[in-house]
Amino acid sequence: MISALNFKIGGGGAAPTPAPVGQTLMKTGQTTSYRTGDDGDIEAGRATSFSVLASNNPFGNTNRFTDELGGATYTNNIVIDWSTYDGATVLGYRRTVNATAITWNNAIDGALAVSIGSFTSGWRLPNIYEMMNIWNGGVSLSYNYPPFNLNTGGNWNIWTSNTPSIASTVAWVVQISNIGSFNYIGKTLTTSAGNDCRYIPVRTFTVTGTTLT
Repeated sequence: MISALNFKIGGGGAAPTPAPVGQTLMKTGQTTSYRTGDDGDIEAGRATSFSVLASNNPFGNTNRFTDELGGATYTNNIVIDWSTYDGATVLGYRRTVNATAITWNNAIDGALAVSIGSFTSGWRLPNIYEMMNIWNGGVSLSYNYPPFNLNTGGNWNIWTSNTPSIASTVAWVVQISNIGSFNYIGKTLTTSAGNDCRYIPVRTFTVTGTTLT
């Protein structure tokens, strides 16, 4: 019946506010332009630059990347990415790779078992978008920048948690030695194209004031 549909006929009252559905993508980090209309010219994206936020993080500074205490000491090798802060949670990465080459299944198990300081659970293998989000197009090796510097000490493939639809036996990796390109390789491999297969874990942190849990 029409009377049960709660129709509002005619004027009166403001239109409902659309629910938020997300945010603009981050800038890539490229600032050099090679022609009008390229990314270095337009620098499309959110925030002031790749590493500088447009507004303060909860610690009162505009640094996109900090340690879990809001500084740049990185004693625990935890990097908080404030570009992912939604007012309640934020994404954080361990900034170092594991010590030895490893298969995909072992990388997932290893990430799930990570314990750093008081953050004894909740770690996992990052998905491909979480690795893309820290790709820096403004440096020659796209994951070799402070605070990450993932090229230090060798070349790596870094596992992601994603399996491409082409085959269930392969998984997406970041090829650190090849300008941070993405490829897929066999899940049972520990080395591909001369590069060891390793991982960095990621974790969602709950933010209460300046306390992360």
